[in-house]
Amino acid sequence: MTNTAIPATILTGFLGAGKTTLLNHILNEQSDYKFAVIVNEIGEIGIDGALVQKQSEEILEMRNGCVCCSIRKDLVKGIQQLLKRGGFDYLLVETTGIADPGPIAQTFLNIPQLQKYARLDSIVTVIDAEQILAQMEADDVAVDQVAMADFVLLNKTDLAGESELGAVEAKIRDVNPHTRIFRSKQSKVNLTELLDMRAFDVDRKLEVDPKFLDEMRERTHSDIVSFSYRLDSPISIERFEDFVQDLSDKHAVYRSKGFVWIEGNPRRAVFHGVNSRFTVFWDRLWEKGEERESRLVFIGKSLDGGAIEAGLRACLA
Repeated sequence: MTNTAIPATILTGFLGAGKTTLLNHILNEQSDYKFAVIVNEIGEIGIDGALVQKQSEEILEMRNGCVCCSIRKDLVKGIQQLLKRGGFDYLLVETTGIADPGPIAQTFLNIPQLQKYARLDSIVTVIDAEQILAQMEADDVAVDQVAMADFVLLNKTDLAGESELGAVEAKIRDVNPHTRIFRSKQSKVNLTELLDMRAFDVDRKLEVDPKFLDEMRERTHSDIVSFSYRLDSPISIERFEDFVQDLSDKHAVYRSKGFVWIEGNPRRAVFHGVNSRFTVFWDRLWEKGEERESRLVFIGKSLDGGAIEAGLRACLA
């Protein structure tokens, strides 16, 4: 690794927008760089790190909290650890769905020992075209993520009509007139227009938030809660699908995800849910000697963790 500061991109966006899909797209399609990746998780059980399609990149997974608050020191240590190890020339940081990217950006600007080796290239915010207006109305974090973006990936455009997309873009411009907007499906974007663009501009961030560089500024933190579960017995796919549908009808689940051990199938199943939409699809084969289990996270407001666990256990084969 040379003494030249390497570019770093923060990937952020509200729950279920498609951040991990974008991360996988970058790792699979971009061959000009060797990446190091930090994946932050909100739940006690790591999910995203297991779902990231690992190539030869370094994965450092951090759990149990929001990277912009309670484990921010761990973020600094994680970056320092990766920089010391070397062997890469681009750093990607994927935040939780409820992280304000502002304090994360401050980490790169205010920590002298990082500035020598890494420079913040951009903040990329992925948004769900169908859900973002309601999310911004309900939660200030969703607004912060748009306000701090150098690039906005207006994702899932196939789920919204042209008039709705126009309204979303107008709202984005109102919150952040400087950002560049890309429309996308499945988080697909031209990476030559997204990476290593030197797009981060402190002056523009200060226009949006005059207290951007103030370490003591007060931020709005979401009251969203998460519950994580690990099950060591196979699950009936039919019961699980009924459970998920019933859960989305009765509870305010913003995001659900994980992988599932399905009875009688040699492949693990990957589960994704955003509000009332959910999908289950077959992933890779369970490896020989690998411990089979299901690992699931449910994120939302006013969730009943005990009821969710009881529903999951009712799905066991």
